[in-house]
Amino acid sequence: MDTIHTRIKQRREELGMSMKELAEKVGVSAWQTVQQWEKEGGTAPKRSRLQAVADALQTFPEFLTYGPGHQLDFSLSMKGLLTELENAAKNSQAPARAGLSDEAVKVGAAFDRIESKAHRDLVIAALRAFGGWMDEDENKKN
Repeated sequence: MDTIHTRIKQRREELGMSMKELAEKVGVSAWQTVQQWEKEGGTAPKRSRLQAVADALQTFPEFLTYGPGHQLDFSLSMKGLLTELENAAKNSQAPARAGLSDEAVKVGAAFDRIESKAHRDLVIAALRAFGGWMDEDENKKN
């Protein structure tokens, strides 16, 4: 059965993270809290802590709550993706490429580290929408 409990455990294991490591990243004092989140019939993370759990697991609260294929709230998901891109770009040591600004190279490197195809697709959709908006704005000027 695919539940929030199994999705937390599966994602943690995909990342090679121990319960203790997840607990530390989320800011809970004991790995037993994570154990409860992963146990069928156990407690789920509190709503106020769900974003921190999702961030530590490099995913979205919607995925943990509803599972794959759920229609994500686009604006909330994009906010999380943009935050992820910004954080990854700040930490990127990617070398500059001819014709691209340092910022563009960092964004590209951050994009490459997004593990989920669904998340990459959301970024691409947002960039296409942004590009369309930019084209429309440029056409109005001409």
